[in-house]
Amino acid sequence: MASIAPSCCTLAPVYQGYTSKGEVVTLPGTDMDVYLTGPKGAKSAIIFNYDIFGDHPNTRQVADILATHGFRVAMPDLLHKDPYRGPWPPESFAAVHKHIVSVAPYERVVTDINATRDYLRTIEGAEKFGLVGFCWGGRNAALLTQDPSFSAAALIHPGAVTEDEATKVAAPILVVLGCDDPVEPFDAVVRVLRAKPFGDKLLYERFDDVPHGFGASRSDFSNPVWAKRANQVIGMMHAFFVENL
Repeated sequence: MASIAPSCCTLAPVYQGYTSKGEVVTLPGTDMDVYLTGPKGAKSAIIFNYDIFGDHPNTRQVADILATHGFRVAMPDLLHKDPYRGPWPPESFAAVHKHIVSVAPYERVVTDINATRDYLRTIEGAEKFGLVGFCWGGRNAALLTQDPSFSAAALIHPGAVTEDEATKVAAPILVVLGCDDPVEPFDAVVRVLRAKPFGDKLLYERFDDVPHGFGASRSDFSNPVWAKRANQVIGMMHAFFVENL
């Protein structure tokens, strides 16, 4: 199992009473809900792969802010209303991982992400697609770029991406880490990505003042430093997707 940040299994999600701006739809022919925000009919759509805490208000807030830049943003409920709810901190990362992969193995994630993309394309008229992945979702987003319909992916404090998996990435990547995300394997992953034909489009940054989790369910927008970094990474995603979609 790839290295993970210590705070991945210590920091709890933060609840601040945020009221989301979007809507929830159930995809036709499925039991999966998708949170949608931003302008309907936008030609560029971003699909979020959330972290282990699922459809969380803070992650919706990040989606809402990114959507103000003109993107249609979709966050499918990849854990189907069954995020990790065990004791926190957990006894081990293995306990968390066991639950997540039992509910949402990668093959099911692919099916659900493709269903979300197809809805955005056929029902809402989107033409270009990007991916965002947080923590557990970062690995999903990286591997999903093997599908040429996804033009770029942003990996925000991703977990469990291996050097071998990086060889499968097939689109430009933005990687942003927290201060305790491990140097390896990420430096090795970045070396692989830089050697790709699109390697000159790789963006790689580490924030030294916020830990793993700062950009999704564990983001504390009441903390000025955390809020600054969360908004900074949203701005980076905006610029990255404008250039690469």
